Amino acid sequence: MATSSSPVTAQVLILGDAGDLGEALARRLTQLGARGAVEYGGADSAVAARLAEPEWTAVVVLSHDDALALRLTLLAAQVRPDLPLWASLFDRTIVHQLHEIVPFVNVIATSDLVARELADLCEEVGARQNSSWSSGLRLVDDALRLMTWAGTLLLATLVLQIVITIIALHYNFVDALYFSTRAIATVADAPGSSLAPDWFKLISTVMTVTSVIMVAVFTAAMVRRLSRPRLTTLFGPLHVPARKHVLLVGFGQIGFRLAQELRKRGIPVAALEKDANAPCVRLARRAGIPVAVGRGDDREMLELLGLRTCALVAAVTSDDLANVSIGLAANDVRPGVPLVLRLGDGNVAAETDSLLHLGKICDAHALIAERLAKGLIAVSKSSSPGLSGRLSASS
Repeated sequence: MATSSSPVTAQVLILGDAGDLGEALARRLTQLGARGAVEYGGADSAVAARLAEPEWTAVVVLSHDDALALRLTLLAAQVRPDLPLWASLFDRTIVHQLHEIVPFVNVIATSDLVARELADLCEEVGARQNSSWSSGLRLVDDALRLMTWAGTLLLATLVLQIVITIIALHYNFVDALYFSTRAIATVADAPGSSLAPDWFKLISTVMTVTSVIMVAVFTAAMVRRLSRPRLTTLFGPLHVPARKHVLLVGFGQIGFRLAQELRKRGIPVAALEKDANAPCVRLARRAGIPVAVGRGDDREMLELLGLRTCALVAAVTSDDLANVSIGLAANDVRPGVPLVLRLGDGNVAAETDSLLHLGKICDAHALIAERLAKGLIAVSKSSSPGLSGRLSASS
């Protein structure tokens, strides 16, 4: 801790709406003998006036909103181009564009930093490199399950119709396939069906009625499937593994980056997000990450995603208490399931670790604050803004 006689090595102005993260950074700077002042919101004129104060040695922009972070970064660069400038940004396209406009800005890839830490914890508790195909297949989308079930029953009906047609009417396979398909589709009976044995007529009638129902179910499921974003598929990179995967709950910025990091390490992933319109959900399809929509503390949803057969559960939503609730629900369904929790409040992290023993805990705010605070003090001492190589976003 800093004493009254200790010289202040850095005076850092923290801008944005990151809330507890900004406070965590300010506390850590104080512990290291520096000073951090947090300025939330306000009009541009008020922020500019605060930036113009002469005591600052660096400026940090922390926000979960890239648009706000970009606005504050450009404002800081205009008002105080003499100060080392740091900004947290998620969108890598914005990062590249920002570097064209303000080449001296240090971009803090906070989501990448936390994601790498969480991925290390996942490997520590049991996640292993494994092909998603060797991990099997699981159907989580209700429309896809209906399509698969109806399609399988239709195929079985066709096979049975072919068999009884060959036996009763003595057709060769090609003719039996042709006329059976017509019968299943209720287009026309096979020639000579009226003279066939009664058992053939009875079975064929049941097959026809069954096929009518299954075609209706299949069509309804397909319409429903096509009317909304397809976040999981039966084949391809968006199929959901059946076992030995990381069940990732929460698909915000950190959840998305964690899924990417795990996939990069060859670890299969299945994600769960309660908001179908969350920004990162739209990115999942292009990134090849299967995502189901539902609540993380819904036990039925967790079981549907393979809670009993997964390698571990990673609860990484932005809500600390929600992550604890998810951990408790998962542990209740499968006692002893390996867990990795992302927490941002140091008190919640300490209490969870000491009282509940729910698994590995990543205190995201403490991690980011530690890295940033040490970097800011190092920059202040060297009078050089050159820490971007260690904390900047990946190109």
